Amino acid sequence: MNRDLAFGRLLAIANVLSERVFEEGRQRISTKYLTKLGQHPAKAFEKLHAELMEYAHCFGEEELYLMDLFGEILAEMDEADFSNEPLNGVYLQAYYSQQHSLHNAIGVEEAAEIWGLSPGYVKNLCANNKIIAKKIGKTWVVDKTQPNPKNLKEQPSPE
Repeated sequence: MNRDLAFGRLLAIANVLSERVFEEGRQRISTKYLTKLGQHPAKAFEKLHAELMEYAHCFGEEELYLMDLFGEILAEMDEADFSNEPLNGVYLQAYYSQQHSLHNAIGVEEAAEIWGLSPGYVKNLCANNKIIAKKIGKTWVVDKTQPNPKNLKEQPSPE
């Protein structure tokens, strides 16, 4: 994965996590590190990661999904990517793109509440590819921008 894209995506994930778990009034990750990451990526990343991990005890199902995504991106990067060579502007595009898509990711419980369905039914819809969702470990993550599946009728399976 391109280094600039990877750092941009990591920043977006860290920012969404900070929005979810930081206390009211605390400066969000992007506010603090958006420019710093572009100028000194390794140094800024180390600090933002440490700051985020102070809140790991607050992580719920959706935050753990985001941490899994964070880890997947890190795993695709090379050790040489963690230098302080400045990033190019592509990291900003990756940041804003990833940020937008992550604001639409919710867990089964939240989807069930929004749609007026039981969590078990939402999990079944996920497992049967009836809604847009991704399984990370044992957790389903749902795209909240899709239409309410409440009116979906079960299609008979061909036999």
